[in-house]
Order: sequence, then C-alpha cells, then structure tokens
Amino acid sequence: MNIRLVLFLFLIFFSCVPNGEKASFIDETDKEIIPFKYYGARFFSEGLSPVKLNYKWGFVDMAGKEVIPFKYDRAWLFSEGLACVVLNGKYGYIDNTGKIVIPLKYDDANYFKYGLACVVLNGKYGYIDKTGKVVIPFKYDDADYFFNDGLAFVKLNGKWGFIDKTDKVVLPFKYDDF
Repeated sequence: MNIRLVLFLFLIFFSCVPNGEKASFIDETDKEIIPFKYYGARFFSEGLSPVKLNYKWGFVDMAGKEVIPFKYDRAWLFSEGLACVVLNGKYGYIDNTGKIVIPLKYDDANYFKYGLACVVLNGKYGYIDKTGKVVIPFKYDDADYFFNDGLAFVKLNGKWGFIDKTDKVVLPFKYDDF
C-alpha cells in the first residue's frame, strides 16, 4: 500500500478531538481510543503525540500509554526523530524515549526539517543539526523556520536575503520584507 494512502487513512480514522475542556483521540466509528482526560493534545507524529495533563506536557503512544513524563511547559510534534520541548522558558530537543538530546538552552526553537532546525539564542537566529552542533551561527535578526529547496530567508541588519545550508548568501540582503 502507498505510504501516502496509509497516512491519509490514518488521519481519517484516528483523530484528535476536543470534548468540552478536554481532548483525546477517536477512531472512524467515533469510538474513544484514548480517554478524554487531556487538557490539550496534538496530532500523532512518528508514533507519539504531545498531550497536556495537569498543566504539563508529555507524550502518549497510539495505544494511549504515557511514554514520556508530563514535565514540560510546552511540547511539539516529533520531526526527524526529535521533538522540541520547553522547560522553565528554555527550548531543547528530546528523542522518543524522553532523553534530552539537545540541551534546553535556547530562547526559541522549531521543528527539524532537512536535518536542520532554526533556533534562537540571546536574541539571534541560527541553525543547528540533530546533534546540537551549530551549522549556521547565531547572527541573524530573524529567520525562516525551515530551509525550502535548500534556501532560507533570513534578516540581517534590517534587510532580508536568502542563504543556503552552508550560510552562503545566495540573494543579497536588500529586501525590506518577505
């Protein structure tokens, strides 16, 4: 079976739904798969979903088993094997066992895409790889969250331009907005 068809069918037959103040998951027959006990829930990604219970975020698997403890202030979907989480105002990344892979030290962060994530440190934007190594230094005033077709739109000294994944300027910094 085509993987796109499998993913499409999964999204149709296993959905995150709200019910009053609580949310959880149902199947295509409206049968509750995971109990309506969470105060927030996101979609499943890479077999896990971030869910909120008692003001903290953790992760459940598709059987509803709580696999990563509820200890984070915020949590995002898994992407390329890692999920962005926030604790005490600092962002970092965990793997699907809950192990911190990239320390929670950033001011902001986003998903990994094509092996890189845009992160903010001391008010400057840069990009890291999945080991936490800085690939593009923290020197930009603003930045696209992702590289698309190998390019990212970034802002330096009040102007926007494009860089590639090696930080080479592809389109000069001369644009006021994007």
